[in-house]
Amino acid sequence: MITSIIFLVSACMPPEDEQNGEDLLLAKVYNKPLYLSQLDGMIPRNATPSDSSLIVNAYVERWLRENIMLYEAERNVPKDLNIDKLVRDYRATLILHNYEKMIAESSLDSIISDEEVMNYYTEYKSHFQLETSIMRCKFIKLSKDAPKKEKAIKMWKEEKEDDKKKLAKYCEENAVVYQLEDSIWINKEDLKVEFPKDVLSSMKEGKEFKQSKDGFDYYVRVMEVQSKNSDPPMSYIRNHAIKFILHNRKLDLVEKSREDLYKKAERKGHIKYYN
Repeated sequence: MITSIIFLVSACMPPEDEQNGEDLLLAKVYNKPLYLSQLDGMIPRNATPSDSSLIVNAYVERWLRENIMLYEAERNVPKDLNIDKLVRDYRATLILHNYEKMIAESSLDSIISDEEVMNYYTEYKSHFQLETSIMRCKFIKLSKDAPKKEKAIKMWKEEKEDDKKKLAKYCEENAVVYQLEDSIWINKEDLKVEFPKDVLSSMKEGKEFKQSKDGFDYYVRVMEVQSKNSDPPMSYIRNHAIKFILHNRKLDLVEKSREDLYKKAERKGHIKYYN
């Protein structure tokens, strides 16, 4: 039924009592109408008529189901449920959240010192005990017939600053998978998707090697390995530490603003207590 309505949108108009000026009525449920204007912006300008029909039809079907559910929900609202109060509370929550966000954006000090990160690490590192081994390593996986491989491997070995950018560009265009950053820690389990077992077993701390397997060449350099069930290195949880510190700063800033505003209102006589 709905599909038929949608396909006829551009071919016919509903009766005059179901028109809203120039708008077109698409559907109605329990006397609640859905007009074409309510879909404004949903249909891409370059959409074909067929695509437009599919988009409109999907929206109408979803709209009908939601509003049938809403109709039943409204009929079954408990008598002791104060909807107006819930709306007011929700509105107040949104306004407060937005204001707190404004305070943080305008006043929050986002500079985190190494000492703060180290203090966080010292206190919480045991909470991040490693469930699997991790490694700080670089690697490139190339197919056997990758173009200009010799030149790329020369850049990989020499590691000149200018070569690093060229090698990254080469890997972006030709490598199956690669990682060229010194500071990145990688969960060894995540490498199982792209690395055969014998290549993974060769990845030891301080080891650099090239290994060929099943039509691919693997170039690997392992700088550091942290074993399972050990405390993580600080650099591994640094980003988490920064987020934690900033979050606490935001909470403190908002609480201070709350107290400052309270004292200001109190000084100006805007607070009154009644028995």
